[in-house]
Amino acid sequence: MRYYFELTDEHYNDLGAFIPDGSNRQVTINKARQWMKDNGFKKAVLAINSMRTGNLLDAIDIELD
Repeated sequence: MRYYFELTDEHYNDLGAFIPDGSNRQVTINKARQWMKDNGFKKAVLAINSMRTGNLLDAIDIELD
């Protein structure tokens, strides 16, 4: 299954992050964390969407220490 990812704030407003499409969620979470660190965000939500259906499959809260 292929996914596309959006990094958003707590209200699901797009943060404009480029998170590459792919099939491995953990690699994508790590990339999102790095983007957040580089851009000064402490909290965000990673929305995981199906490329086939366009449906939202999961939303993962990410917080940096």
